[in-house]
Amino acid sequence: MTSNGNHPRRRRFASPFLLVLVSLSIFVARDAPARALIAARVGTETALAAEAKQERVTSWATALEPIFVTNASTRESARISLYDRFGEIDEDARALFERVASREPDVHKLSLRVEQLVFKAAYHFGAQRLSVVSAWREHAGKHSTGDAIDFRLAGIGPSIVAAYLRGLSRIGVGIYTHPGTQFVHVDVREPSFSWIDASPPGVHGSERPIRERNAAKRDAMYEPEMDLP
Repeated sequence: MTSNGNHPRRRRFASPFLLVLVSLSIFVARDAPARALIAARVGTETALAAEAKQERVTSWATALEPIFVTNASTRESARISLYDRFGEIDEDARALFERVASREPDVHKLSLRVEQLVFKAAYHFGAQRLSVVSAWREHAGKHSTGDAIDFRLAGIGPSIVAAYLRGLSRIGVGIYTHPGTQFVHVDVREPSFSWIDASPPGVHGSERPIRERNAAKRDAMYEPEMDLP
């Protein structure tokens, strides 16, 4: 009798326990498709975002026309696209630009950023031709480190080009206004500094600073993406 009396209590204890197990299994089974759906949706959204980003990059890069670059001294020239269709620097095009820009038999490396700034100015104005007056040369300040280029844009006055460049960050901008010069100097530096020089070719020491409002603020806000066209 004692043994038979224990069975009902065991059944009463086991019944709620089984109910809990059954409920948990139903919840897990029901929730699994939802978790899988969420994971799939997140993965899809990430892929779509990456694809959209790539499309944006490609769209601006493919819209850039090659620039006809000429060396004002050697007359060597080439049509150059600094960026590939994905918006990345084309290293072969960069090497070609440095060869065209060089006055020397041995090509000297130039700062990538100064190259970007020259092309940025050309694309800003829609200029199809760019003339390099001087790039690397020895005993000439930032030119000697490959951080400066003197150039002209066909059909765009040097004062207009210089005014545009002065609105950029961490940059040196000089405008040479004598009839025998008429070019813009651009270099990379910090802090920014601008000047005007009306002296004839070969004469130095006539630079006059140009005060730029908010130059320090622009320098502080600089990001590499700002150098893109």
